[in-house]
Amino acid sequence: MPACKKFRHAPLENEDELDIIFDMSTCTNEFARVPGVDDVVQPIAIDVDDSPTPTPTSDRRPKKRVAEGSPAKKPIKNFRDKQFKRLVDVFVEKASSSKAATNSPANDVVMNEISEMLDSVIQAGADEGSDEHFYATQLLIKKEYRDVFATLKKPEVKLAWLRRTWEKRKKR
Repeated sequence: MPACKKFRHAPLENEDELDIIFDMSTCTNEFARVPGVDDVVQPIAIDVDDSPTPTPTSDRRPKKRVAEGSPAKKPIKNFRDKQFKRLVDVFVEKASSSKAATNSPANDVVMNEISEMLDSVIQAGADEGSDEHFYATQLLIKKEYRDVFATLKKPEVKLAWLRRTWEKRKKR
């Protein structure tokens, strides 16, 4: 039997002592106040049969005030909804990135640019699979290196730049 059922169906311990302590304690809501409500709360009237009958002060509840700069959308209510929204966002992002990755290579400008530059490295005298070719494949991934490489005119200068840049990058 779970612990909560044990306490739910068991009698109170020390019931006589609890009666002595709380016998004279009552809550009438006579002095209860709600922030933002201007109406005066009237005490509850008690009928002859001792059943409380509330006396409402107004028929409508006051509308909630909207905070300045709050979004117009309804906020997400609980942790499960937040996590589900996060999961959906990640799924959509992944789907859009995989969609971009499946585009044909003919439409990929960066891939074409890197391919042309690697051809230029091969024409400069570096064999495919050589150290210089490997350096180029690693360095030309970044746009800033591609921009510098594209400005170089002489093939021997391109190979020297690849070696120097690779060594400088390796030291960091």
